[in-house]
Amino acid sequence: MIAYLFAGLIGLTALCYALAQAIRRIKETEQTIAKGEARRQAQVDRIRRAGRACLALSRELRDAKRRRNAQEIACEDLEERLRASNAVDRRLYVLDDRRTQNDLGWIVRVANPDYGQRVNANLEKSALESWKRGRRFLVWALDEKKAREKVTARFHDHKGFAITGVTRQAE
Repeated sequence: MIAYLFAGLIGLTALCYALAQAIRRIKETEQTIAKGEARRQAQVDRIRRAGRACLALSRELRDAKRRRNAQEIACEDLEERLRASNAVDRRLYVLDDRRTQNDLGWIVRVANPDYGQRVNANLEKSALESWKRGRRFLVWALDEKKAREKVTARFHDHKGFAITGVTRQAE
């Protein structure tokens, strides 16, 4: 009987030891799971922060692209206006600088579409174009009639010159 009792005690001791080991393993597993959950939560938080930062950066990028496109359109518009203003010949030639105190300034536009054939065939293309469009001359005269006479004396009709406009120079 003592042998049974001793065997029962050994069995009970082994059972207690096994239960203690199992409880210890369960606690270790719970701690490992808790650590894993904490790491997972920390990773989720990092991913969320990175996602918010990525979203903010993508919005910034979209806004920057929108601003860049608007600036490119504005630059193209400005370049187009610049090309248009450069296309207009703004030069003002002085026909004659002799004047009296009573003379007024007149802007006379003189054109010659056949300048290359009638006057000078060796002229540059841009100069021929300026004669086709008409060149502006500053003429000092008492009135419009005298201004026309001065221009006609210098640029004859038989060579293809024509006065296309006369305006008084702004003071």
